[in-house]
Amino acid sequence: MTDVGSVDLSVIIVNYNVSDLVLQAVESVSAQRFAGSDGRNGRFEIVVIDNASRDADAAMLERLPPSVAVIRNRTNLGFAAANNQGIERARGRYVFLLNPDTRLLDGSVEALRRCLDRHPGAGMVGPRIWADDERTLQLPPGDPPSLSFLIGRALGEAVPWIRRWRTRRWLQEAIRFWRAEVPMTVTMLSGACLMVDRETLRRVGGFDPGFFLYYEDADLCRRIRRQGLRLVVAPAAEVVHYYNQSAQADPHGAWSHAMVSERRFVRVHYGPLGAAMHRAALALGRRAAHRSEAADRIGVIDLGAVMQPPRFELPVGSASEQARLWQISPDRWGVPSAGAFVPGSAFALSRAVWDRLMPGRYYVRAVDPDTCRALGCWSWIKPSPSES
Repeated sequence: MTDVGSVDLSVIIVNYNVSDLVLQAVESVSAQRFAGSDGRNGRFEIVVIDNASRDADAAMLERLPPSVAVIRNRTNLGFAAANNQGIERARGRYVFLLNPDTRLLDGSVEALRRCLDRHPGAGMVGPRIWADDERTLQLPPGDPPSLSFLIGRALGEAVPWIRRWRTRRWLQEAIRFWRAEVPMTVTMLSGACLMVDRETLRRVGGFDPGFFLYYEDADLCRRIRRQGLRLVVAPAAEVVHYYNQSAQADPHGAWSHAMVSERRFVRVHYGPLGAAMHRAALALGRRAAHRSEAADRIGVIDLGAVMQPPRFELPVGSASEQARLWQISPDRWGVPSAGAFVPGSAFALSRAVWDRLMPGRYYVRAVDPDTCRALGCWSWIKPSPSES
C-alpha cells in the first residue's frame, strides 16, 4: 500500500457476490494514468469492501493484488454503510466511488480529475456511461432527485397528459445528456462512478447509512447541491457499466429495497407533507395501473417470448441516413431508458447486452431525436432460464 500522505486518489469498491467483476474493475483502475496534485504521476489506493458475500465468491477476492486493501464484513451492512467504511479509510485528496460491475476506459480518471479541478463550483463529477463494451448503448442520466419527479412518475399511470409531458421532458434532457461533448451540469449523477473531493465528502457527512440499497446516490447528490456545489458530467470520461449485476440473484428483493429507499428519501427531504403526497400519488397510480397496462400496448408490436437478441426495423419508407434514437427500457414510455443513436431504419440488440438483461418484459422505441416523435415501438419478454 502507498505510504500515508502520498495518495492522490482513493478508489472504493463495494462487493456483493460479484467478485469476478471486482477483479475486472480493479484491473481497469490499475491501468489508469492521471496527473497528481504536484504534477507527477498520480498515485492511488484501492479499497474493496465485501458485504458478506457467499464463501465461494468472497474467496475469489484472494486473487486481488496485495496492494489492494480488502475489508470483509460478517453481515451485509448495505451499500451506503459499506462505502462509508471505505471513505473512513481513504487517504487520497480525491475519493473515487466505483460500482463493482464497471470497467473504466482509457483516460477516464484523468478526465474526471481535470473536470473536478477546472470547473469552479463542481462538487462531484461523473462520466459518460455505456451499457456495452462496443459503446453503442448509453445508460440514462440519473432521475432527478425531486418530489415532483417521483409524484409525476406515479401519477403518469393515471393521468395521460402528465405521462406525455413527463416522457417528453425526460427524453429531451436525456438526448442533451447523451449528445454532450463538453462537461455539463446535471441534477443527478449515477452512483455507478463518482469522483469527489474528500473534503467535500467530509463536509456533507458521506453516505446516509439509512439507505440500505438505492437512493443513497440521490441523497448524496442532493446534499452536495445544498452546499452550493454543482454536479457535472465529463463526457470525455467513459465507463462501461454492466448494470445491476448484484441484483440479478434476487430481483424481487432489490425492488423491495428500492421502494423502501424511495419512501425514506421523500421523508428525509420533504417531510411528513411530502411523504403523504407521495403515498397518495402511489396509491392512485396503482389503482390505474391495470387499466393503463392494456392501453399502453396500443400501437406496440408485441414479439412475445424471445429466446435470442431481437432485431427491430421501421416500416418501408422510413429509411434515412439520419441517426435515429433507439431506446430500450422496462417502461413502455422509456422513462428511464438506455439509448443508442443508429443511422438507418433498423436496430439489433447485441448479444452482450442481451445476456445481461434480467428476465422480464422490455420495450424498444425508435424516436426522431430532433423532434422526440415516436417512430415505432416493440415489446418482448425475455423468459427466465426455467421458462426457456
